[in-house]
Amino acid sequence: MKYFSVSEAEALIPELERIFEAVIELAAKAEAKAEHIRAMAEDEQRHIPELAIEKSQLQFLANAMNDWFKKIADLGAFPKGIDPALVDFPHRLAGKDVYLCWKLGDKRLTHYHGVDEGFAGRRPLDKSRPRA
Repeated sequence: MKYFSVSEAEALIPELERIFEAVIELAAKAEAKAEHIRAMAEDEQRHIPELAIEKSQLQFLANAMNDWFKKIADLGAFPKGIDPALVDFPHRLAGKDVYLCWKLGDKRLTHYHGVDEGFAGRRPLDKSRPRA
């Protein structure tokens, strides 16, 4: 597992923003597609061929989102969600494994949390520590 310095993780923020821009667009399309499928399912017998196509397209959108999330994983980080858009970066802090946590909109990494904690358990990084 790769450990990130704060600076290394922050250098990836522009790439993460680009990735999440694509993921959020795909998620919106997928939600609209799912809503259309739910509406058609009310009269399923009348829409069998169309439902098959719509479900296939929904699967395509889901696969595309997974491909974008894989790009984050390939960087060595962990995508944690879309709403809110979160990414964790493995980091060593005072000899312990933690995750630096980034939320879409953040321009810097300012918080971390333990490996067994989530976003709700995050704590501020010590500002006196070097960002390397």
